[in-house]
Amino acid sequence: MKVLFVDDQASVLDGLATGLNFPELGVRDARFASGTDSALALLKEQPVDLLFCDIEMPGRDGMELAREVRERWPETLIVLLTSHAEFGYAQECMRLGCYDYILQPAPYDVIGQVIRRAHQQLEEQRRRKRLYDVGSRMRTSGMELLDNLTLGLLNKSEEERREAVEMLNLLDYPLDAGTPSRLLSLHFSSFRKAESALNAEKEIHRALGDAMKESEFSFSALHLSALDHHGRFLMLLFPADRERRAELSDEDIRRFFDCLCRARPCEPIQCCAGAQFPLNQQRGELHRIREIVDGRQSAENVLLLSSAGELPHSHLSLAGDSARWAALLATGQRRSLLGEVESCLHSIDAMPSGRGKALCELHQRLTHIFFNYFYENGTDVHQLFRSQYSYNEYMSSFSDSETMRVAVAYLLRQTEELEQTKAPVDNIERAKSFIAENISNPITVKDVADYVYMSPEYFTKLFKKETGQNIKEYITLAKIEAAKDLLEHSSMSVGMVALELGYTNFSHFSQVFRKYEDVSPSEYRSKLEEE
Repeated sequence: MKVLFVDDQASVLDGLATGLNFPELGVRDARFASGTDSALALLKEQPVDLLFCDIEMPGRDGMELAREVRERWPETLIVLLTSHAEFGYAQECMRLGCYDYILQPAPYDVIGQVIRRAHQQLEEQRRRKRLYDVGSRMRTSGMELLDNLTLGLLNKSEEERREAVEMLNLLDYPLDAGTPSRLLSLHFSSFRKAESALNAEKEIHRALGDAMKESEFSFSALHLSALDHHGRFLMLLFPADRERRAELSDEDIRRFFDCLCRARPCEPIQCCAGAQFPLNQQRGELHRIREIVDGRQSAENVLLLSSAGELPHSHLSLAGDSARWAALLATGQRRSLLGEVESCLHSIDAMPSGRGKALCELHQRLTHIFFNYFYENGTDVHQLFRSQYSYNEYMSSFSDSETMRVAVAYLLRQTEELEQTKAPVDNIERAKSFIAENISNPITVKDVADYVYMSPEYFTKLFKKETGQNIKEYITLAKIEAAKDLLEHSSMSVGMVALELGYTNFSHFSQVFRKYEDVSPSEYRSKLEEE
């Protein structure tokens, strides 16, 4: 970033030159001018990204300079400095569209914070422009494109990870295989209950971006986020400077999470932040985080945060194994589930401290498990609560163990009533529905088997026996049929059709399509147009 400081006092300019650590702030070119005329001469020679200008200067003052810069170099961010707290100055700054307005004398750390924020905004503007250009060519929205590329960075295929890095480099993200990064897995309790999943996803992506802008990281950081097929939001944090290999501290993550919780104040949010690793090792860290979140691995070297407060590692095990509890609920083993929840409540009651946080985490996990069960069975959660037991009573039932026992017993009774009134859904049909609903994701046999709570080996045999078709081939054919429909009924480019169906490797998509249709996707579309 290039910065120009303008002040008629040489002592002020000397102080800025020595008092600010420009490399740490991301400034590679810092210039200094003693007045408006010399500043304009420097700007004609080389425009800058950020201009700091004193208002009170002899001759042409800072306001005049700001007006001319706004007219001739509109992309330059302007910060005006003054020693007078006059409202008229602030009004004029707003009218001119200045980035900030600082009262002097200002501590160097305050000026440094403004530079960091401006740097982050400039990077965001540049990324948006690149994203718009690429998005226009590929006829897609930025969210869909970045979702696919972020998941591509965590793909098991080394080639697909490399291609995702190359595409993100085109979008001006400073990434390579060795970029130091931290991976966050975030659970938003409202997402599963949202009437429009797409709108809810956009709102959460927007909240993540806003929290990043508001956070005061120890250095300029960027992020990428995506929704995975487990319904969790994944977030990669990394330095904005390609040459920087600094560490993203737990304190940085806590500040970001606090901003996120303020942005969504009424929603329970949980975050599991992994350790820092180079980008090419984050797939292994993703697997470890998922094991920890699902209760299958101890929580070591991770930061666990909740909107109710930071969670000690011991609390995670007290909340039980989410995957096991979901399986018990899905298979009607309510008595076993109740017994395990009761065991957790006894353990929490015996804790010397932190019982409130532990109860809150247990409540959030149970809410996710139960509400997801009702959602998958086509039941509106709000219809479950009646005059004798309200939704608000349930949402506040984490206040003590006895209140939570009442809440769990009530939800278990609702699952029993649901089973009595609704015929059981065939596992094969449930699997087909899952594949159809997740056709845009890179679905594996294990994903489908996990959804119906079977081992991949047994489910593969069962699917073949019931349908006469191999499950892998069924998934592929479902994607091919979806691709044919998009090629015929949409104006998407072939590349975007591939991304829409979870193929980040375009050549692989073309090969698979040709195998089943004997023509390439482009040839298929041309043939349809001719007909």
